[in-house]
Amino acid sequence: MLKGITGVHHVGMGVKDYEVMKEFYSKTLGMTETFMEFPEVWNPMVDVFRTSYHKFGGIMLHQPAGGITVELISMSIPHPRYIRTVKRYGDIGVNKITAAVSDVARFYKEYKDRINFFSKPKSIKLPEWGEYNFVYGRDPEGNLFEFVSGPKLKTKETFGGISWLGVGVTDLERSMEFYRSTVFDKVVVKPHEGFSGFVDEVADAKGTQVRSCLLANSVRGGMLELYECIKPRGRSIPFNAIWGDFGYFEVCVETDDFHAMAEQTRKEGMNHLHSPCVAFDLNDRQFWFEYVQDPDGIVVEIIGTVMK
Repeated sequence: MLKGITGVHHVGMGVKDYEVMKEFYSKTLGMTETFMEFPEVWNPMVDVFRTSYHKFGGIMLHQPAGGITVELISMSIPHPRYIRTVKRYGDIGVNKITAAVSDVARFYKEYKDRINFFSKPKSIKLPEWGEYNFVYGRDPEGNLFEFVSGPKLKTKETFGGISWLGVGVTDLERSMEFYRSTVFDKVVVKPHEGFSGFVDEVADAKGTQVRSCLLANSVRGGMLELYECIKPRGRSIPFNAIWGDFGYFEVCVETDDFHAMAEQTRKEGMNHLHSPCVAFDLNDRQFWFEYVQDPDGIVVEIIGTVMK
């Protein structure tokens, strides 16, 4: 594994209507805690964008229970576009967020007038997990959200935090090998086909076939669900999509030893989008980051704070 790496810290999402999305995530989804908010700024990571200048602002929110943070990015330069106008389960890339709730059936009844759900709640039994209750919905800009409950999650409040990100991949075993060698040392749920036939509405298909697994880091951080849609095959990442376009666009993990980790990623020949940079210069520390790509070209951001 990479040095000092922990689990998923946040997910980046480009938004078209910043105020509407901020209100939805903070009020409807209960993300009342602000990790960081930053005004519109010019940013130096030009290699990620393949363009000379880019300007954006944003906010990072999470629920009081903790869990993965959502970073809403409002890009102004260059002009952002939709990664996909219609998002479907299984599309390659960061594809969904999964949030724990106390009871999916009750949550559905209470929120069906506030969230655009795909269906009524469903229940299955997963290997090594047991009872799994879930329902899918969309946010105001069509991004996929899964709400789950069950004995494994033990959530007392309405919201128990975002537990994991869902990433659509083209080869499950290949992606498992990459993420297990870099970030996640624990397999929570081994590869299975338990969701086949249960995600037809969100995949916009009949008789879906899907293989998935759930990974975790034993130190801390959010989990990662990898899934390969066999029927229908997940659509590839659009060739002209860039960081900040509308929709989910990155997985972000954290490290406690940034510079050692950055050196290791180069020695191991990982595909980098740019050199390590300082994103924020704080009072007593610096906030560093770098971007790499997984086997499908999905953007993975690695962040860490370094004391001055």
